[in-house]
Amino acid sequence: MSEREFRYNVTFADFQFLQGYMTRRVAARNRGRHLGALAGVVVCAFLLAMAIVFNVNPYRALAFSSPALPYPLSFYLVLICLLIGAILALIPAVKLRLKTMRMQVSDDGPLLGATRLIVEPDGLIVDRGRMSSRYSWSAFQGVEMAKNAVILPIDNGIGVVIPASAFASDAERYEFAAMIAKKLESHQVAAREHEIVAKT
Repeated sequence: MSEREFRYNVTFADFQFLQGYMTRRVAARNRGRHLGALAGVVVCAFLLAMAIVFNVNPYRALAFSSPALPYPLSFYLVLICLLIGAILALIPAVKLRLKTMRMQVSDDGPLLGATRLIVEPDGLIVDRGRMSSRYSWSAFQGVEMAKNAVILPIDNGIGVVIPASAFASDAERYEFAAMIAKKLESHQVAAREHEIVAKT
């Protein structure tokens, strides 16, 4: 028997708030990387602004011209240097973007590690020791396969993944996917029949 029970309706605003809060939490824990990326974006914007200024008035490049580097070659060289500098200034931001997902999940957290998948008549249980999730068949939108993994989409951008390492062979993986697809189809048929009975 549970000690306490709460019933509530989770809205998109709640989900949006959670995502924003967790994003700010990750940023606070990696402040140095975010400040470096921000500085790079500012430098990139400045260099692009300088490139535009030189492009509008190319004669400004005369200050950089010399007998060895006459105009308009000096103009092109300045423009190329500014554009290359702008690209290089974005490297910290690109690196940060590539590491964003890794910042959100830790190796010793409850989302990664040894996992046990239990198929039951009414749904699936995903157990990771410190965290267990139960999904009824109605929660899944279908079965998909990508890179030898079985994906069970729950919503537009969220799903359950069963990696290739969970299966001893390709045949076992295809058999599992077919079994899940059959269970989902049976559930959908039963749900439609229930709706028809409820309307009559």
